[in-house]
Formats: sequence, C-alpha cells, structure tokens
Amino acid sequence: MNRISRRDLLAGAVAGAGALHAATKHPNILFVMVDEMRWDAMSCEKHPVVATPNLDRLSRQGVRFANSYTVSPVCSPARACVFTGRYAHVNGVTSNGIPANDGEIFLPSVLKHYGYHTAIAGKLHYTPKRFDYGFDQFWSFSTEGPTPEIGYVEYLKKKHGSPAKWPIVPGTCPWPEDPLGRDVGLFKYPRQDFETEWLTDRSIDYLRSRRGRSQPWFLFTSYLKPHSPSVEPQPYFGKYDPAAMPIPKLPPNAKEIRAAQKDRSKRHFVDDEQMVRVMSALYYGAIAHIDDQLGRLFGELEKLGMADDTLVLFTADHGNMLGDKGRWFKGLQYEGSAHVPLLWKGQKGAVENGGRAIDKVIENTDLMPSILEAAGLPVPEGLQGRSFLKLARGQDSNWKGTCYSELRSGMFLNGQWKFIDNSLDGTGVKELYDLRNDPKEERNLAGESRQRERVRESGERLNSWRADRPAPLRISGMSTPQYAQVPDAERNEAIRAAPDNVEGRNEKRTSRRK
Repeated sequence: MNRISRRDLLAGAVAGAGALHAATKHPNILFVMVDEMRWDAMSCEKHPVVATPNLDRLSRQGVRFANSYTVSPVCSPARACVFTGRYAHVNGVTSNGIPANDGEIFLPSVLKHYGYHTAIAGKLHYTPKRFDYGFDQFWSFSTEGPTPEIGYVEYLKKKHGSPAKWPIVPGTCPWPEDPLGRDVGLFKYPRQDFETEWLTDRSIDYLRSRRGRSQPWFLFTSYLKPHSPSVEPQPYFGKYDPAAMPIPKLPPNAKEIRAAQKDRSKRHFVDDEQMVRVMSALYYGAIAHIDDQLGRLFGELEKLGMADDTLVLFTADHGNMLGDKGRWFKGLQYEGSAHVPLLWKGQKGAVENGGRAIDKVIENTDLMPSILEAAGLPVPEGLQGRSFLKLARGQDSNWKGTCYSELRSGMFLNGQWKFIDNSLDGTGVKELYDLRNDPKEERNLAGESRQRERVRESGERLNSWRADRPAPLRISGMSTPQYAQVPDAERNEAIRAAPDNVEGRNEKRTSRRK
C-alpha cells in the first residue's frame, strides 16, 4: 500500500487543478451499497432461500470476502467509516444525526481532487443534509444533497401526488397497529416507480452520460433496501412464501422482553413467529429485487463498453438480526447485525479477479485505502484502514486477523473469538463467543474461569484501540470541503438533537479536533 510522498503531493496538486497522472490508466469505480443486508443473504453464501444470480456472477468474476464486518453497526457511522477510512470515535460520526469532526475528508472529495467525476444515486445519510459531500451529481433517495428537488421523494410526489414515500395498498398490512409489523405492505404504485428501480434508472442515466469521455468516474449507487419498511411491489412482494422461511427459534421469554420495551424500542424486538416469517420473506424479496436491478446496471456497463475499465464493489453498511436472539434491525455486535457482504471485481486484467473466496477478516474502513490503491492514487496518512489488494491477490501472508467495532457497545474480533463489552467505558456486561464452534453465538463464555485472561486482554485491546485518534487527512493542494467546516453551534445542536445519540451522552467530547 503506497503512502503519500513529496512526489505524490506535487502530483496531487496537479490533479486538484483538474488532471490525473497522464501515465496511468485510472479505472472507473462503481460502488454499490445496500442498507441492512446480512452477509449470508446471497446464494453464493449458500443461502437456502434467496436467489442472487447477478451477485453470484460478480463473486465468480472477482473476490468474495466471506468475513467482512462493519466497524459501527448503524447507518451514518458505518457509512462515514467507509468514506473516511477512519473509525467512528475518530471521525466523530458516532450516531445517526451527528456531523463528522472538523477536517474530516470523505472519499468522493479525494477522488474528485484527483480528477474523477463523482455521482451518487441513493442514500448517503450524512448530517448536515445540504452539502454535496464531494459529489458532482447528486440524486437523493430522500431530501439529501444540494438538489433534493430532483430526488426520489419529489419524483413520487410530482408523479403521483403521494404524501408518503412508501404508500401501500390498503389491507395488505396484517399488523397495522404494531410498531414493527405496520411496516409491511404492497407498494401502491407501478413497479417502475419504486425506489429500487428509480435509483437504478438514475445510475444508468449517469453511465450513459459518461460514455465517450476520457475522465474517469466514481458512481455510488446506494439502495435503501432491504432496509425497512417491508414494502415491495409485485412480483417481489409475493416472491417468497413466508411458510417456507428458515427462521431462528425465538427466546422462550420473547413476549415478556418485548412487552417491557418502551415506545419505538419495541420495533427492535420480535415475539411473533408469523411476523418473522412474513418480514423475512419480504426482506429476501427486496434483495431479489436489488439483484435484478444490478443485472440491469451491470448489463449497461457492458453495453456501453465500460465493463473492462471499471472496478465494481458491492457491500452493505450493516446487517439485520432477522429474529436472532429475538431481535430485529441492527445496532448490535452479533453476526446478523455486524457481518456484511463484500464482493470486489477489478477492471479487466486485475490480479485479484478470478472467483476466489477469502476468509480473512475485513473491516469496512479497509475499503477507502483499497479503492485508492486500485485507482492508482496515493493513500494518505491518517487512514486507519488497510488496503486489502495484496490479500486479494494472495500476496499478503501477514494480514490482520482482527476487527474492532463500536456503538453502544464495543467489539473486538480476534480470529475465531468475538469479545463484546456492552458499554463504551468498559464497565458493561461482557460476552465472549467462539465463532468457529458456536457460529450462532448461543453460548457466552465470558464467565468461564479458563477464559478470564482472554476477556481481560480483549478489554485492554478495545481500550487501546479507542485511545488511538490520528489527525484528519491532509492532502496537498486540496482545500477543506464545506462539510468539514460545520460551525460549532450547528454541530453542537445536531449532537443534542441526534435521535440515537450514543457518545454525546456517555462521554465528554469536543466538537472540534485539536
């Protein structure tokens, strides 16, 4: 992995003026992210129900990383970690609704600085919403970005006069009063007006707009699905039979646990087996819908003659528990929430192509340095991720075997052992799982005397990790983006207003990095 030298910095200054290194062919980059998709919800992972032929094809063409993890299992922190290559406690995005710390630079801005044209179709989920975050073209799935008037919400409103983003056919929700079950429903409008299809259309529009241009491009196609609500058009609404769903056994006291929850927290617990079946079927239907749309997207790359020159990667920000341990959604360090898919295919002739499956642990902070190295661009100091290109090529025998993660709890994964401390200050209930012999995380070994030393060492590793806070990236010739200069008053107000504020309540933090 290259680090920035004086020569690179001078080249970067030239690139910032609008030119890439003339001697290098820089690949186009198609980055596909889905929201809330577990690692095992693909047929290339031998899932017993869902069929994903286009993802399977991508896996055969490139590399499948079987043990890829998010370093913060909720939307905004996970995405900020991907686009900064830095952990949540360092970049500052420790919860949804919290801006990044001053000076944090995101991947699209770096690529743009080096001469890439950049675009997003879909979900970004950064605060504040109004900035472009380094994208030249911004099609939002909601009201994000500098041009929300061309986003999906406005499209649906203008075409159908819809006051809701997910209008459903009346009578298609079996649980209209339940905090979780009320998400279910058949999409009211034609399939082509559904968000998954609309974002694919915008992505294809972008690819067509770049045809014949010499400037390399970066497209972030970011689907909300299979994230809630459990709404789909036909045929995906009825694609899978709920009765045939493989579902986990709910805890014997699931009803009591859920009944004890207050308000919206009930949405994160499930006690109804039929609800699990129905929502699981719709979850897999949403994935099948995305896979079909990826067939369109990948096919367009080929039709336009761009496939050979394009790096393609597919991942998720985090997973979904789907009833494991009686839980739904994300926010936990268990496998269903933290373990995500990652497929990577380099441009034609890339050494890492060839259909290999790699079982080494990958953190999503590793994506940014890997993308920059694959693009032939300098990898700046300050990134905490590590490029996995040599690993993908079978050339890295010393790859790390660890992963760290944080939200309300901290997680340290070391080989087959996963340690969870259910607080960020080290005082929470401890959990220890042997993933090799207990992949469903059913036996907490933290209380066993023979594991006492492992628990102690794992806690120390977590504390040491959280103490490491490198300064933001500095790239010569690159001005600080607007989104990295949010006024203190606005930043502090966002922290106070964050709906799921974790670190802002649990520890003192400054709004500016020193």
